[in-house]
Amino acid sequence: MKLLKRTWADVSLDNLTHNYTVLRRQVPGSCRFLGVVKADAYGHGAVPVSHHLEELGAEFLAVSNLEEAIQLRRGGVRLPILILGYTPALYARDMAEMNVRQEVHSLAYARELEARLVGTDFRLKVHLKLDTGMARLGFFCQEGEKTMDELLTVCTLPHLQVEGMFTHFAVADSLDPMDREYTANQYREFHRFIDGMQAKHLRPEICHCCNSGATILYPEYAMDMIRPGVATYGIAPAMELEGRLDLRPLLTLHTSISQIRQYPAGVFVSYGRTYETKEPRTIAVVSIGYADGLPRKLSGKVRFLLRGVSVPVVGRICMDMCMVDVTDVPEAKVGDKMTVLGAGQDPAIGVCQMAREMDTIPYELLCGISKRIPRIYLDGKKRTEILQYIV
Repeated sequence: MKLLKRTWADVSLDNLTHNYTVLRRQVPGSCRFLGVVKADAYGHGAVPVSHHLEELGAEFLAVSNLEEAIQLRRGGVRLPILILGYTPALYARDMAEMNVRQEVHSLAYARELEARLVGTDFRLKVHLKLDTGMARLGFFCQEGEKTMDELLTVCTLPHLQVEGMFTHFAVADSLDPMDREYTANQYREFHRFIDGMQAKHLRPEICHCCNSGATILYPEYAMDMIRPGVATYGIAPAMELEGRLDLRPLLTLHTSISQIRQYPAGVFVSYGRTYETKEPRTIAVVSIGYADGLPRKLSGKVRFLLRGVSVPVVGRICMDMCMVDVTDVPEAKVGDKMTVLGAGQDPAIGVCQMAREMDTIPYELLCGISKRIPRIYLDGKKRTEILQYIV
């Protein structure tokens, strides 16, 4: 089946190359680059993005769970993959066979993994996760010597190969002085445990802590590898960091007009009768709704781009469509392309602005773009690949 251009996303591989280059220039040349492709590469399509990062020279990839790792391996991605979330120890052998690394967040979990590998020739590569202030997964660093002893014990388990050690910053994307000090304390705490392991000649090969915010604000913390997430996709991790680096959004989202109708004054549009025409208006029905990832909460709050003109969504956003006032574009016709999300280089709303309208973060909107929307990958203007999840 040919591409059905009802609603679709264009993904710029040129901009991915650009962002990758900008982020690598932030840190020393010896520092490795881990491409974070969890959540379907933040909605951009994990397998195509991973292949392109591999071509660019990224040394590692990271996913959230084993299912995502399997997806990459089935898609022919060969780079080392780190699973950032929990995987039941039952699958230890599967991960070792697939050349997948697993985070290890406690001695008890490490022993579970070890027990599953006893009697095999496998050694599972792992990265020790330290909780330095996120209060999420990780060895709890506030327990001091107890935590150090546990880390050293993991290093003695014969079927685990401790390749890396990492932590995650809670507020590295903030310019608030107290948040900056909190991040510095997290880094110092992480380094304290690295130094403790170094004293025992057990420092892991790859120590890493820089997410997007830290890569932008604290490149001196880069250590052996950076793992910028949303910045790789051209989005600043916080509003106050917009413009700090020349990052270019990869994804633009488009839809098409299904119908155009002239309405007199006094017509209610869509569910709930929340919008009424106060004068004669031209209303277009377009083929995107909340099942495609356009949140219903944006009803009446967002504008699309049509033929260079910003036009407002009116009435409630429906599951599969919404209505747009195109009165100011008299030449509009059925089939016209309408841009829902722009890349910041035209009047179309960008994902950061749309997120502010919802009082949320761009991550949520990007990850929410539905699997029924095809992704079209562009090298310049040349189409290189189409990712269709359903057909």
